[in-house]
Amino acid sequence: MGRTILIILFSAILTFGIVSIQINRSTSDAGTSTSNYYRDVYAKNIANSMIDVLKIKLLSDTTYRVINQITENVMGGIASYRLIDTFINSAPFVKAEVIARYEGVTKISEAYFSIEKMGSGGLPPFMRYAVLSGRNLNLNGGVTITNAGNGLNANVHVNGNFSMNGNNDIDGFLTYTGSAQSNPANALNTRITPVSNPTNLPVHFQTQQVNIPDIDPNDIKNKATDIYYGNKSFSGNITLGTKENPKIIYVTGDLSISGNVTGYGIFVSLGNVIISGNVTINSPDPTVSNIGIYSKNDLIVNGNVTLNAQLYANGNVVLNGNNRIYGNVVSKNSVQMNGNVTVYYKPANELLAKQAWPVSTSGNIVQVKTLHFYE
Repeated sequence: MGRTILIILFSAILTFGIVSIQINRSTSDAGTSTSNYYRDVYAKNIANSMIDVLKIKLLSDTTYRVINQITENVMGGIASYRLIDTFINSAPFVKAEVIARYEGVTKISEAYFSIEKMGSGGLPPFMRYAVLSGRNLNLNGGVTITNAGNGLNANVHVNGNFSMNGNNDIDGFLTYTGSAQSNPANALNTRITPVSNPTNLPVHFQTQQVNIPDIDPNDIKNKATDIYYGNKSFSGNITLGTKENPKIIYVTGDLSISGNVTGYGIFVSLGNVIISGNVTINSPDPTVSNIGIYSKNDLIVNGNVTLNAQLYANGNVVLNGNNRIYGNVVSKNSVQMNGNVTVYYKPANELLAKQAWPVSTSGNIVQVKTLHFYE
């Protein structure tokens, strides 16, 4: 009797052990399968995101090519890519080849882009950003770069290094040729939020340089309606021209503005531009800028200033205090924003931009289409 009970007990223990092993093995296999699926999907997302990044680079510069493979860190993984010219049935295409790797998983994506010219004209590429810096860009304090209620991405590009300290926000993509850092460190991933990002691109990434041309003073002088030799100050109420006949004010020295401005026109200074005090530049047009302020040297804004304008400086742009810019900011050197600065992005006015940068320098309006895509 006792032996029978022992045999039954031993059989039960053996059966329980076998079942437990099977359960553990099934659980382990399920966990491994889930982990493999996650890595597979993540590697695919890295590859597809890099395809989208290459398309954006082509949009900004249709001549951009990568003959020898380049490898970059993307979304915690690695993406190697090439961008080369090719032909399909004698038709020219640009082929993107991407190899993505993530935790031992490799995914390959290919895309073929067509580049279609839509005619001449349009804005110069460097005027298509909310903020563009030719060297470095520093945001300090409570800086906000957003749109003017038009639903556009307020994109920022830096031909150099980007840094931000404090509670700063960018409602667009951030691209740079150097490096990007923030304090707190996670702000690069939490405070940069494009209004539109349908393909889930990285919100900030390294890319190629954007060319920023100089102003040709003689070309603008020949178009000027008002010429001032030496330094010039404007205060009080200042009225410019109309959309059909904008006023072009040309100053050979430093330009100071401390009053209220209305109408359409351009201020051009071969020295520094200083805007200070309680200044308001009004806008009759809610869709684009109505005034251009172009400096051959530095452009400095201090105080309680509201500008409906497109700003350009061959030197530095420095915005201090309670500044509100409804337009865009371009510097061939560095941009510094300190305090409660807000840039409400409105597209630059093509009619004003072409006074300083003729349409011929704008190139052609192009459209980049994805004709074929393979995974």
